[in-house]
Amino acid sequence: MAGRRCWSFLLQPPYLQTVVKKTDLNYTFCLITLLLFLAIFGFSIFSDGMFFDGIFYAAVANNYAHHIGTFWAMQYSPAFPQGFHDQPPLAIFLQAICFRLFGDSIYVERFYCFGFALLNMYLIKKTWALIADKYHDLFWLPVLIWIITPLTAWTFQNNLMEVTMSAFDLLAIYFVIKGSKNNSLLLLLLGGLFTFLAGFTKGFQGLFPIAAPFIYWIIYRHTDFKKWLIQFAAVLLIPVLAITLLYINPASHLSLKLYFEHRLTGTFHHLGDTTTSHFFLLYKLVLYLLIPVGLIFIVRFLTRNNNSENVMDRKPIYFFILIGLSASLPLMVTLEQRVFYLTTSIPYFAIALALIALPSIEHFIMKMSNINRKVINKVLITFILILIILIPLNSSKPKREGDLIADLSVIKKTIPENTAVSIPSVLNDHWAYHAYFMRYCRISLDDKHRQKYFISEREMNAPADSCYQNMSLPLKKFKLYECKNY
Repeated sequence: MAGRRCWSFLLQPPYLQTVVKKTDLNYTFCLITLLLFLAIFGFSIFSDGMFFDGIFYAAVANNYAHHIGTFWAMQYSPAFPQGFHDQPPLAIFLQAICFRLFGDSIYVERFYCFGFALLNMYLIKKTWALIADKYHDLFWLPVLIWIITPLTAWTFQNNLMEVTMSAFDLLAIYFVIKGSKNNSLLLLLLGGLFTFLAGFTKGFQGLFPIAAPFIYWIIYRHTDFKKWLIQFAAVLLIPVLAITLLYINPASHLSLKLYFEHRLTGTFHHLGDTTTSHFFLLYKLVLYLLIPVGLIFIVRFLTRNNNSENVMDRKPIYFFILIGLSASLPLMVTLEQRVFYLTTSIPYFAIALALIALPSIEHFIMKMSNINRKVINKVLITFILILIILIPLNSSKPKREGDLIADLSVIKKTIPENTAVSIPSVLNDHWAYHAYFMRYCRISLDDKHRQKYFISEREMNAPADSCYQNMSLPLKKFKLYECKNY
């Protein structure tokens, strides 16, 4: 009996639990959702190799976990002692706690991202329950749309700031909705708290829930203007107080000042432009939503005789579309537009699309009510268990930078941690090298001083200093030299 309860927990975990019964077709769709989540997120998150930004953040967090740098002046590498001020410190601090608790394994940041993916799904489910009424047991639908939107998995597999920020923003929106519905200032204050935490993760991009009380009031007109103003003030209170306190404190003031100067000022002065069009992200947003929108059109076509959509309440749809737009449209103010910035808006578009699809999905489920669910469920559970076995076996295969990662495993056995290594000056701008060497080996690359070891790419000439001798290690991408007279 205990064994059955254990398997039930694994196959219907907290982030997918509801009143769904195993005999219900919704249970089958929960299993499909879990299967797709493991297939899309599991392999991509736990495979080795990440986008530069993700390795960069993991290196900074790991450094902080080893007391390199301070909370207000994180450090990327001893070769760059000026400190890291490209982002506020909260997400890196949270990941550093994980490194202190669980060690230096590369799977620490992988489980961090996987855990936040589960948390995002759970929060989408909780938010859905606030507005879906009798359809609360179809929570798998917005979760499924979120999963199959390609940008989502890519962001979570690469340890980007949006991994953490999206959870705080979802919590903020959840409490704003619940607080607005119940006219609860306490819940609205919690919404403000999580809005600040999202901003403390990645700056202004995370502060869009401040607009949620206004959007809710515009759509629902649930109270008079005076009460709405009090609700809005409640959401705004904690972010304003927290930012004021940070401004007063000298250490945090300096850190945030440097963040504004290095990051925001450069953005508005076109130092980090990635596109020539302000509508680049709008185009990408439409492109990424094509898959779920296409599937919804297919389901609507298959259930085209369904007329129940005529009585559907469209207010929640408008609300979540506007929330999604409040999270994405402000990103288009500058020309520094990276597609993963849109990740935080995807949950709200997923909920809106799920609401649009509800009548058709309900009719589709009714048409499938006579299928043999027991057989399908057993097949799905079998595939889920196979994936749980395959994901760890596949994790050692890098999805990118395979040669670099292979070389690092050799170099790590040769050069002690916390060592500085000389490099040619032409490699100093290869920021991915700095990030990977710090994260995998805790080795800093130095182009200004002679160190005991010297690393260059294979096709480069030998170092000018005659003291260096090639160590002839089985490396694919680099050559490692040692100075015998050091």
